[in-house]
Amino acid sequence: MIFKHFMRKMVVILLYVFLCLGGVFIGFLNLNPQFGSNPSSIQKENYSKYENYFNEKFQNIEETILATDDISMANFFRRDSNRVPQKEIDHDLINSKSFTSLKNNSIRFAWLGHSAFIFNIENKLIMLDPMLTEYASPIPISSLKRFGPDPEKVLSIKDLDSIDAVIFSHDHYDHLDYNSIKILKDKVKKYYVPIGLGNHLSDWGVNSKLITELNWNEKSKYHNIEIVCLPSRHFSGRGPFNRNSTLWASWAILSEDGKVYFSGDSGYGKHFKDIGQKYGPFDIVLIDSGQYNKAWKHSHMFPNEAVLAAKDLKAKYFMPIHWGAFVLSTHEWDEPVNESVLYAKRFNQRIITPKIGQVLELSKINKKLISWWDN
Repeated sequence: MIFKHFMRKMVVILLYVFLCLGGVFIGFLNLNPQFGSNPSSIQKENYSKYENYFNEKFQNIEETILATDDISMANFFRRDSNRVPQKEIDHDLINSKSFTSLKNNSIRFAWLGHSAFIFNIENKLIMLDPMLTEYASPIPISSLKRFGPDPEKVLSIKDLDSIDAVIFSHDHYDHLDYNSIKILKDKVKKYYVPIGLGNHLSDWGVNSKLITELNWNEKSKYHNIEIVCLPSRHFSGRGPFNRNSTLWASWAILSEDGKVYFSGDSGYGKHFKDIGQKYGPFDIVLIDSGQYNKAWKHSHMFPNEAVLAAKDLKAKYFMPIHWGAFVLSTHEWDEPVNESVLYAKRFNQRIITPKIGQVLELSKINKKLISWWDN
């Protein structure tokens, strides 16, 4: 009897502990602004008219398994010195004054690491997935700390008078970052985002009038620049309970001076050929080529697939992205660029691999390949 009474008390105590922990966890989710805001019931009802929205979740065009059993968790968490560079990554500092002054009919751009870019198109500054801070996570986690150069040492945001437009591909932490929005929001004139992502921005203090949400194959105009939201093969979610509640996308930026394609995160799929046929050829395509793994082969591309995507898009130049900043898979840190160069040569695809912060103009690209990551 004494033992049974003791066990009943222990069960009650454990239940109480679990309830308390659950309450703390839910409170953390609700109070931490990093998690953003979920679509309202009215918004979900409005989303139901879209073909790519079903059962309160956005859907991919093709079946997309988010995680297979093709990975050993022990291997994933194994310490491997080659997953990060052994010395500081070589990079340039962008001269804000010269970057913002474009006197010819070209497109000027610079890579900020990972999938972040700044473009000058028709003297309009456009940023893509500007993740500008230290951790690709809602709380500081050492394994998700940036190993690449501090973006502030690449581009001084305070030296920019304004930013005309910011485009986001999806709401994952390595692309949409709360602290980066806090840095940028007082300078940005317009945001272009996939459906639902605007909730995060509004929750973080961005004026909703500045946010344009688009579904796949919808377009908007910023002055003379056409911005087109296009399919990708991925997923979304910033917390445990909102998977695929917002849309993910790739983007085409079309102007008289050239055409740019930005893949965001995406697995290989038939959408690339469709986009190439409708909007190509592109002068440059920025393609997800890193943080791949067999376990998530449907939502990220291996370098050989990235080159095939560039061919499908009818790209003049292909640039591998989604590398050079964070460890989000098991491959060596520079494997994405090495493999991309290899397959680009094999498939006869022109490739560019600039340093982080190196300013390029589409009309003046130096075709000589410099392996700066080997230095």
